[in-house]
Amino acid sequence: MPDTFAHINGHRLRYRLQGEGPLAIFGHGLMGSIDALGLDFGELDPLYERVRLLMYDARGHGQSEGPETPGDYTWEALGQDMAAFAAHHAPGERAIFGGGSMGAATSLWVALERPELVRALVIVAPPPLGHAEMRGPAEHQALQLFDVLSAAIQNFGFEKTVELAAMLPGGTPEEAEARRQLLLAQNPRTLLHVLRGVVTSPFHDPEAYRRIAVPTLIVAHEGDGLHPVRAARLLHEAVPGSRLRVAPSSAYWSTHRSEFVDEVLDFLDRVG
Repeated sequence: MPDTFAHINGHRLRYRLQGEGPLAIFGHGLMGSIDALGLDFGELDPLYERVRLLMYDARGHGQSEGPETPGDYTWEALGQDMAAFAAHHAPGERAIFGGGSMGAATSLWVALERPELVRALVIVAPPPLGHAEMRGPAEHQALQLFDVLSAAIQNFGFEKTVELAAMLPGGTPEEAEARRQLLLAQNPRTLLHVLRGVVTSPFHDPEAYRRIAVPTLIVAHEGDGLHPVRAARLLHEAVPGSRLRVAPSSAYWSTHRSEFVDEVLDFLDRVG
C-alpha cells in the first residue's frame, strides 16, 4: 500500500496504516524501518481484519527525517513520537502499542509515561532492560558493537565505515554483503546520532514495570544478547497477568511467522 507522511513533533515521518478496528501501533528496531521488517503483507491479512495497524519509520530511520543530535533519540523522544501517532489517529481512544527491540522499549515508555493512551501491549524481543549491572556478558558484547560502529563513523565517515563493515573477517560473502546493505539502508546524516542517543538512553527502573496494568504479550527468543530472554522474563515477572512466549532460537519467529500472527490473534481475543 502507498506510504504516507506526517509531521510528528517537528519531523516528517513515514508511516503505513491499514485494517479495520481499534488502532494498533508497531515500532521497528534500531537501524530498522518498515521495509526492514521484511514482512509479506499478505501474512498480516488476519490482523487487518481485527485492528488498524500503523507501522512507521522512527525518526532518523528509513525515509523519516530526524535531528542530528544524540539527545533527540532518547526513549522519551521516541515515545513521544509514538504517542503522537496514537493521538492523531485515535483521538480520545486507547490504542494497542507494540514493537520489536527499539520499538518494544518505545512502547514500554508510552505505557509508563502516557498510560491513558494504552489499551494493551505487544512486546517483541525486548532489548537489555534494567540497569547495566543486570546484564550478562553476551548483552554487553552486543551493545559494544554499536559503540564500535558509532566510533567508526565518527573517525572514518559513513562511506568508509560501509566498506570496512563489508571487509570484516569471518562469516560468508553473503553475510558481508548483508552488513553492507544494512548500513547502506541507513540515513548517513542521522545514523551516528541515532546510535549514540538510543544506546546510551537509560531504561526505566525495573520496578516501574509493575505499574503497567494493561494486557501484555511478551514474545522473545533464546540465543540473542541484544534481545535477551532475561529482559523478557524481567517484564513478565513485573507486569501482572502478562503472557510470555519464548522461542528456542533467534531465527524461529522469522521462519514461523504464521505462528507469531496466531499468537497475536489469540492475544487480541483476550483483549477484546
